[in-house]
Amino acid sequence: MSYSVLFCESPVARLDTLAPIVRQVCGIPDYDARAKIRRGWGFLERDVTREEAERLAGAIAGCVAVENLRQPPDPRVMKGMEFTDTGIVPDGAKLIDWADLRIVAACAISEEIVRREAGGKETSTGEMLIGLGVFMATGIPPGLFGGKKVEKQAVKAKRWLTFGRLVTRQGEQFAFSLDHFNFAGLGDKKQLQAIANFRVFIAELQQRSPARLNYGAQLMLANQAVSLANYTSLMDFETELLWLFNVQATGAS
Repeated sequence: MSYSVLFCESPVARLDTLAPIVRQVCGIPDYDARAKIRRGWGFLERDVTREEAERLAGAIAGCVAVENLRQPPDPRVMKGMEFTDTGIVPDGAKLIDWADLRIVAACAISEEIVRREAGGKETSTGEMLIGLGVFMATGIPPGLFGGKKVEKQAVKAKRWLTFGRLVTRQGEQFAFSLDHFNFAGLGDKKQLQAIANFRVFIAELQQRSPARLNYGAQLMLANQAVSLANYTSLMDFETELLWLFNVQATGAS
């Protein structure tokens, strides 16, 4: 059996409060406690014994122990949608009732990070295309993810890839991107700029459904750059989604 310890609420905005507690309970320096919280993206621990999970969850208020994390299926690409009074209809999919929409996530990551993580390694490439299917919707050239090895270079990124993910109560995932999405479904709320449409889209989903927002989506609605969330790898975004999905399943949120 594998157990994980999850924060019931995003710990990123509560670093100063949580760090001393995690430092004491885990017996680590303050710097390591802050890094552990920040890099966990909602997880305090993963793959620990039942006894350790229960100890940590009992010692840190606002944490819950979870046995065998639920894994949502691979996402489907969504390139457009339609709003109705009862829900949202992604292109090529059935109606998602507003009550069934549970997670709305946004992310911005530099093109250089994508290149670096692709790296020409077959295993990493496969994992990215399957586990991080959102990038099927971003329009990244296929050659970027395979074949020729890409040398790691300290090149300053000049372009950010902005994308999002919807997750339903049943675990269905729908991926969409800023540059490859038809926002016509916004109707008279459609804006002239794609990033403004992205923000309006997320705001509409939040207002009409009980969905929780990830850190990136929260920043976007606050009219701040999603890049401030500091997703330093593709897996950061996926880890945060996994945390949100499992917190929802426990009913602890």
